[in-house]
Amino acid sequence: MQEFMALNRNLKLRTLTVFLTVLLGSSIGPNMTIYYVQYFGAFVSGFLLMVVSVAGFIAGLYGGHLSDVWGRKRTMLIGSALIISGYALAMLMNAPWFTNPYITFIGFLMASIGSSLADPAEQAMMIDASTIKNRKFVYALIYWIINIGVMLGAAIGGWFFRDYLFELLLGSVVVGIINAAIIKFGMSETLNMDNVHASSSVWSAVKSYGQVLSDKRYVLFMFGSIFAVVIYSQPDFYLAAHLTQSFHDYTFMGIHFYGQRMLSFMLVINTVMIVLVMNWINRYTNRWPLIRSFAIGTFIQGFGFAISFLLRDFWPLVMVSVVFTLGEIINVPSSQTMRADMMNPVQIGAYSGAFSATRPVGNIISGLMVSLSQFTNDWGMAGILMVGTLVAMGTIIKSAKMPAQFETETMQ
Repeated sequence: MQEFMALNRNLKLRTLTVFLTVLLGSSIGPNMTIYYVQYFGAFVSGFLLMVVSVAGFIAGLYGGHLSDVWGRKRTMLIGSALIISGYALAMLMNAPWFTNPYITFIGFLMASIGSSLADPAEQAMMIDASTIKNRKFVYALIYWIINIGVMLGAAIGGWFFRDYLFELLLGSVVVGIINAAIIKFGMSETLNMDNVHASSSVWSAVKSYGQVLSDKRYVLFMFGSIFAVVIYSQPDFYLAAHLTQSFHDYTFMGIHFYGQRMLSFMLVINTVMIVLVMNWINRYTNRWPLIRSFAIGTFIQGFGFAISFLLRDFWPLVMVSVVFTLGEIINVPSSQTMRADMMNPVQIGAYSGAFSATRPVGNIISGLMVSLSQFTNDWGMAGILMVGTLVAMGTIIKSAKMPAQFETETMQ
């Protein structure tokens, strides 16, 4: 508690906005694949998810540049406005008396663009407001809060998404308004605007990212991170589709589990484990070299998800949830540490924007997997994921062994 109270005000408020955003987002986001599959089919749904990912990729890149030009706070507010508008549109299109999945998709596309636009600014503000001494604590705290929000949100989504989507979307609109108010009236700008000389033009953004892309080590790390995204995003993509189509309904302790509810239960297991045992496991794995813990954790996580593609019954899926969660617990601290070591602190916005692009690119591949599943079987999808796992391990390990391409003396 003493460490938390000593944090910058922006960081304290950030913990609240993260919790609220994740709480509602995790109750809706993982279930939207199921929503699209029900209305459009798996093949079309895969391409729709790729459209969202492409838009998020572009928005993340431009948002990273804007956060270095307009400031962190202004960029975050613009993103919040898009999020609120998108959720409001989706809410109206899923009212009890009216449903339009086509316009719903547009609403979620807007919200995704807003989230991607704001993300680099949020990451940059966290770095600006923290120090080398407390940064590890800040990231650990945010990660813990995210998982609390995911745990509660997954439970809410599993039990209410199918029958109360309108109410969940209404909650998302309210949360978006609350977060925007916190950013507007509670947070202060952390970028020194006196040192800003670049413009917000697209060409200026291109030049900024040209400098980032000249850092070969960071580029290789981002390439590997794309495939790491493919691994941990599976609950939002192929795993969700697989459980919807293939899970054998099961009743446990009077609760009826169908595909969507099983997915939510697996996410609850994942988050409960992270909240309860992550510190204990990290005390042991902290003695490992970063590369070893990353490699072992990533392999276990990828292998666990690949095995889940082959399973259709309740208890085996419960067991494999424990496996891929163990891998996540091992690899997350090491991968975050390696990423922080590779980021040039004098270009925080651009580096953050460049890295934020790895998520939508990874989601594009994950969306393509959903479409490809129509032409292959579960074994084929498991094999594809394991290939991606090996690519992630090989490229990130190689990048971690390369020397830095910027002056470390510029760091705080």
